[in-house]
Amino acid sequence: MDACRAELTVTPEAVAAGTVFVAEADGDVAGFHALARLSETEVDALMLFVDPPWIGRGIGDALFSHLREEARRRGYRTIVIDADPNALGFYLRMGAIPAGSAPSGSVPGRTLPRLTYAL
Repeated sequence: MDACRAELTVTPEAVAAGTVFVAEADGDVAGFHALARLSETEVDALMLFVDPPWIGRGIGDALFSHLREEARRRGYRTIVIDADPNALGFYLRMGAIPAGSAPSGSVPGRTLPRLTYAL
């Protein structure tokens, strides 16, 4: 996790820019997602995390649904997802399509599954 700390840190600037969204459940933070503009038509699903006690309780589905709607609202046509391999099944279930691989931003030599989701 130390190798990924910088890449996975949510900055105050990202929060202020309105690109980070939090899911709350029972008064707790249950997860969040963040997006980043890649181009006029593509947005990066930069982060989508669910706190482990909330996994399997619909929080991930709700976060992806919100990410999808926010991307549409901002005028994007494609969501690009560089997924943690453990989350690949989730994104496939959401309707994302495999689109190759991408280098990890934190671990040299590691690749991540890349997926796309057409809006």
